[in-house]
Amino acid sequence: MSYKKYATGGYLDGNSHEYGGIDINVEGGEYIIPEGSVNPATLSTLEYIRIHGDVPMSNAKDRSK
Repeated sequence: MSYKKYATGGYLDGNSHEYGGIDINVEGGEYIIPEGSVNPATLSTLEYIRIHGDVPMSNAKDRSK
């Protein structure tokens, strides 16, 4: 069986738990976000965290230097 690889993270699209879900392999230190917490209002923040490793504007003072 072939699996997509998400070594750098990303949005997973597939069946709900009720219909078999998606088989994934994760490693220690990774964090899974429940589907109900991923929506148009949170997606850009989650992608920012995935790419930059921090919360948007968490170091705004440092960035202005």
